[in-house]
Amino acid sequence: MGKLFKTVGWILLIPLLAILLFLIVKDDAGHVLITGTFPIIGPKTINTTIIGGLLFGAIGIIAAYIVIRIIITIFSTPSIMRKFSLNRRAKTAEKQYNQAELALLENKPAVAEDLFLTAAKGSKSPNLCYLGAARAAQLLHKSDRRDRYLREIDLSESKHDREYAEVKRAELLIEAGENDKAESLLKDLLTRYKNYPATLLLAVSLQRQGKHEALFRLLPDLQKALPRLTPSREITQYTQDIYCALFDYASRISKESDQLRLVWSKIPKYLRQDPTILIHYANRLLDVSDTKRAEELLRKEILKTQDERLIMAYAHLYRGDQPQLLKYAKRFNESQPDSAITQYTLAHMLFRSQQYEEAKIHLEKTLQLDPHFVKAYRLLGEIKLIENDEKGALIAFKEAMSLMLDERPKDVIPVDGDLLIASTEKIGTAVDDALDAEIIDSHNDDTKENEVENSSDTDTPNNPDPRRTL
Repeated sequence: MGKLFKTVGWILLIPLLAILLFLIVKDDAGHVLITGTFPIIGPKTINTTIIGGLLFGAIGIIAAYIVIRIIITIFSTPSIMRKFSLNRRAKTAEKQYNQAELALLENKPAVAEDLFLTAAKGSKSPNLCYLGAARAAQLLHKSDRRDRYLREIDLSESKHDREYAEVKRAELLIEAGENDKAESLLKDLLTRYKNYPATLLLAVSLQRQGKHEALFRLLPDLQKALPRLTPSREITQYTQDIYCALFDYASRISKESDQLRLVWSKIPKYLRQDPTILIHYANRLLDVSDTKRAEELLRKEILKTQDERLIMAYAHLYRGDQPQLLKYAKRFNESQPDSAITQYTLAHMLFRSQQYEEAKIHLEKTLQLDPHFVKAYRLLGEIKLIENDEKGALIAFKEAMSLMLDERPKDVIPVDGDLLIASTEKIGTAVDDALDAEIIDSHNDDTKENEVENSSDTDTPNNPDPRRTL
């Protein structure tokens, strides 16, 4: 739209100027007398019309503009050439930087280190190049070279990427386990800038050093920073570790739930729906005997989200009003009858209420929906032990163990459907110990104090699904 108005304006300007000149000279052509000493031509008297004078003035302005531009160009030519050269070097450095990043991905840190250092000489962001060289040196286990490259950031005259480089520098130190250095660097950075990623990294460094008091004092700043960060897997992991560590600390320093609730109140609202954080909080509430709050917290979130991890956690609430727990387990099952986890949760609550026949019915439904549900086989074995069906219990426990062994450890090599292991004693001992543990556990289940099972603890490469955990 702006270009259209500009074009129309230029089109209308020409006829408007013609009309203006016509109005000036229509009655009297008029004369202009210009007398004076001019450059090059010397003293001169010029007698012209008004239109001629205007034309002469326009030509003079254009000529003066051209001369000035020529002079400026002559004087600025060296800087133009220097800028051109710098741009060429910057483009070359950018290519080298990309090649260095690719070398890191290909696990060639030595090559990457050389490329990063070469790129730093011509790059417009030398700090990032030195950071890359430091990462490569760390992969080569050359901490002295890594520290030397990181010090180059302090000596660099580049300002536009300084703040970002210092944040990444602290992150690199945290990855190397040098949390005290990262803490010092981040505190200094936060005195100069208000930086949200730096706030999170400072919390991580404090958490990994076990400085829970300092971490607790940082919570208000962390609460403001987290919603402003771009979500990522790494940030999620950092956040879960921080708050879970604070819950553990709060449950240790007070036998009441007041400290736990204080930490919970300082968590951003959106994080209170994170299953890992919520389940860990419920675990710690059980530690301080606040069973009612733990059950209520899990139940309300389950009714809102129907999250299966939370339902699985609810199944392992061993304390509290068992009839009420059973009532809500039935409600969860009614809302999701085709879920193996809700069927198992109901079976588990029925087992806790000593309604074994009904529990077995729902365990059968669980295994129909998911034949690899290890916990269901375990619970079925416990029921059969109570019913004095030792043979049936052994079959159930062996099935659970075979499913667990299907998650093969590193020293187990699958060949033609068989399990080969360096020492068969490992498997034999593991099976015997597991079966003994099952039998002992079945007799002591009513007296032990169990936590809500944290599903995230089993969410590892070897145990990707909480249903497959024995």
